[in-house]
Amino acid sequence: MTLRPATTADRPFLTAMLAEAASWEREPGEPPYALVDLLGVPEVAGYIEGWGRPGDFGVVAEEAGAPAGACWCRRFTPEHPGYDFIAEDVPGLSIGVLPAYQGSGRGRSLLTAVVSEARRQGVRALGLSVSERNLRARRLYERAGFVVAGTEGDSLTMRLDLA
Repeated sequence: MTLRPATTADRPFLTAMLAEAASWEREPGEPPYALVDLLGVPEVAGYIEGWGRPGDFGVVAEEAGAPAGACWCRRFTPEHPGYDFIAEDVPGLSIGVLPAYQGSGRGRSLLTAVVSEARRQGVRALGLSVSERNLRARRLYERAGFVVAGTEGDSLTMRLDLA
């Protein structure tokens, strides 16, 4: 596996990884949610539309030159918050890994790389949203130091202070 910075050319793959992340409850072999359905929800589309604007950053994992997973961050505003909105200067984090590579440590590597980049950029904290039932993802985030900052329905907003 190799890691490289995400670019605007990765937007289609990031969109696919957003669908993978949103489809965490599906049965093995089932396809992820349809992108047209996901991108029709403004709060979801906000994680990817126009990705590559100032303040966006991320990492793509590749296997034999092909994308296998991605982790990326973007800032939101109170007028257009993401599900994980904490503050305008706290980017929201998204992560997705292709099913063939899930459970292999790639998610942890992606998360570690993005946290390192956030620290390098002087970001004070990161936020994310996860279903309280998604125990696998919650364990990944908790091991990385994220703590619950709030709840809405069955979704947890988690925060990692970097300063």
